[in-house]
Amino acid sequence: MFRAKYLLILLIPFFLFSCVDEDSMLGMGLVDQSDMLNVKKYSDFDISAYVYHEGDSLKTSNYRYMTLGTYNDLVFGKVKTSIYTQVSLSSTTMDFSSYAVGQSNEADSIVLSIAYNGMFVKDTNVEQKEMKIEVFEVSGIFDTNEYYTYSNIDCNPIPIMSKNILVSPKESVVVLGDTLAPQLRLNLGGDFLQKIVNSGSFSSNDDFLEFFKGIYIKLSPVDGQDDMIAYLDMFSSNSGIMLYYQDNNNQTQKYNFIFDQSTNRFTHIDYDFNGSKIANFSSKRKSSNDSISANDSIGDRSKIYLATLGISRAKLDIKDLMQWYTDSTQSLGMFNQAMLVIPVDEQYIATYGTNNIPARIICYTKNSEGQLIFINDAFTSESYLGTYDQASQSYRMRITSHLQNYLNGNIALSDIYLIPDSRTSTANRVVLNGPNHLTKPAKIEIIYTR
Repeated sequence: MFRAKYLLILLIPFFLFSCVDEDSMLGMGLVDQSDMLNVKKYSDFDISAYVYHEGDSLKTSNYRYMTLGTYNDLVFGKVKTSIYTQVSLSSTTMDFSSYAVGQSNEADSIVLSIAYNGMFVKDTNVEQKEMKIEVFEVSGIFDTNEYYTYSNIDCNPIPIMSKNILVSPKESVVVLGDTLAPQLRLNLGGDFLQKIVNSGSFSSNDDFLEFFKGIYIKLSPVDGQDDMIAYLDMFSSNSGIMLYYQDNNNQTQKYNFIFDQSTNRFTHIDYDFNGSKIANFSSKRKSSNDSISANDSIGDRSKIYLATLGISRAKLDIKDLMQWYTDSTQSLGMFNQAMLVIPVDEQYIATYGTNNIPARIICYTKNSEGQLIFINDAFTSESYLGTYDQASQSYRMRITSHLQNYLNGNIALSDIYLIPDSRTSTANRVVLNGPNHLTKPAKIEIIYTR
């Protein structure tokens, strides 16, 4: 259990300035001026922290931003992401026979292109990497709008295209003399081109989807090192499948197949935690109740592991908050601010730096149906924060309204779930100090009046 020393009275001018300016929800206008001398800070709460694998409960379908690739480290294990997606016509109807061999608009190539939105690598100086890309034709049916990390659809075993490419998320490309934003580009070959141009006419996009159900994309390392995941923007104007042809004036033109909101897509994710720091729940990862304790200050059990892509999330159980509130001998009046402060593990920063840590950590709670929802502060307060503070090397989240609602009986549980933002579109991860860390523990600081 972690215990912090009771802190002395804060400087009154600083308190007035910071509270009034930072958070209009705190209700300082309701506090009598005579009570200002009794402002206190309290952080001596009994907190337990548990780390869960999100895995199979993470919905990965129909997002704009997706991930593709593999990454492996000794802390979070190996994660591998691949993409299933339908491909839409960009027109209401289409007759591909006009692009067939011998026609005036005869097609000469067909190219898969997906715009990059960044990447995840350990060494941020790396700007490109040779990887093997494979594209398969989906043979099964996209029969729902909701897919999860474990979802998959049958595919033809022989790929449309398989080759080594340079994945370069920071490098612009030149296409037909135009310099375009960084994008993954792959010529899908003559056999696939002929399949499309010989397909005839389609009266609707649904008609086309019956003929061509979609593609499955895999990106794997070629040198045995699983250390790059590309971030992709599926809705970019540079994303789609482009059929190139020469018009009557000998000018190169193209017809676009697109990834849009009318079609389905999802990320499939494979996990391998063997040999990693979070291997404790690797054999039971399908249960939402399996966890690693971050309560003890023995070895790694004093750590909180957070990672996107369903790898891990955490829960904080504030055990004695209600008891302290009920039994308080301090004549507690009201909360002026409650701040959750969670330091980042210093060894993790020394090894991996801070470039790939989550940009923001969001606090959730559970409603009466057991569904995760934003805590009130994260949903309504512009000053919620949740971002990494370089000066203190910690994440700071304002949870004032959430704790007030719990103590007032408006919500049943004080539990807080920590989940990194952009959890389906990035591969970010971080190790945090638990509540019983020996030197810099996670804590809640409450400023209150009496």
